[in-house]
Amino acid sequence: MASIKDVANLAGVGLGTASRALSGNGYVAPETKKKIEEAARRLSYTPNVLAQNLLKNRSGIIGILVPALDHCFYSRLVQELESDLYKKGYKTMLCCTVSGEHGEQDYLDMLENNMVDGIITATHSFNDEAYLESSRVIVSFDRDFKGCIPMVRSDHEAAGRMAGEHFREQGCRKVLNIYGEDAKEGHILVGIAHRELSVYLKEHGIQVLEEYTSPNRFSMGYYSEKAGECLEKYRDIDGVFASDPLAEAFLWEGERRGRKIPGDLKIISYDGTEVTGNISPRISSVVQQIDKISGDLTDILTRKIRGEEIVEDKITEILWRQGETC
Repeated sequence: MASIKDVANLAGVGLGTASRALSGNGYVAPETKKKIEEAARRLSYTPNVLAQNLLKNRSGIIGILVPALDHCFYSRLVQELESDLYKKGYKTMLCCTVSGEHGEQDYLDMLENNMVDGIITATHSFNDEAYLESSRVIVSFDRDFKGCIPMVRSDHEAAGRMAGEHFREQGCRKVLNIYGEDAKEGHILVGIAHRELSVYLKEHGIQVLEEYTSPNRFSMGYYSEKAGECLEKYRDIDGVFASDPLAEAFLWEGERRGRKIPGDLKIISYDGTEVTGNISPRISSVVQQIDKISGDLTDILTRKIRGEEIVEDKITEILWRQGETC
């Protein structure tokens, strides 16, 4: 493999001149630069990006913290983040924090002690202080650090009201509102959508029942078990509001018990990932625009890495996707 020294020798210039020409740092006469670039092409020279970044006190690597990838929302978010960051010249280091009791803390410590240029966190099980004390540039998804760390989230208030309007229009009288215990306790802000839904339905005389899922349990086996328990416990519900995979579980478990959907049971999911449109019947969904969320997260992060002072939060618009379940 050719080195920059080989390029300099072939071009007949000094090592420093070749380095400036190929890195773009510093002036090199156009004719000399052309000669150096031609020598690099002839030798199939590939620059050592890591070494260049170390000289600039950067690594070109962004750490991404998510609970797990077996939840369709987080897997799609990671895909979008990796794509957006790559376009901005960054590679990613992915950390799934449910792998151990102290997973989030351990991964945050690792990212803090290794050279990453920034961190995007979409987790919610660890204390805020560790993030606030970090020396890294951090942007948060759906976790409120009270203005100390920029946050991107969806318009959960509008999401809850939107779901409530559709349940009311469809004549529902008893709706099950089911979401995570961590969201109920406010660790992640998606709980706002569920609280708004409850408020809206009660204001319109519709009974609301609430159930909660265990934190950091994302398997379809668990969701099916939970859906089955709720359908046995609340046999007269005519509506369900849940995350995408849990809504899918209610669809299968409801049909297995002879419930006609949407005749007997109307289902609305919140996230609106591809899974809701890839099954039959297609699930009616309030959609979080993951591509826009990713774009906002990566834009804020890279601007902060460049030294911009950004403290305001960004709220992305939600959409309605009509399916066949409500």
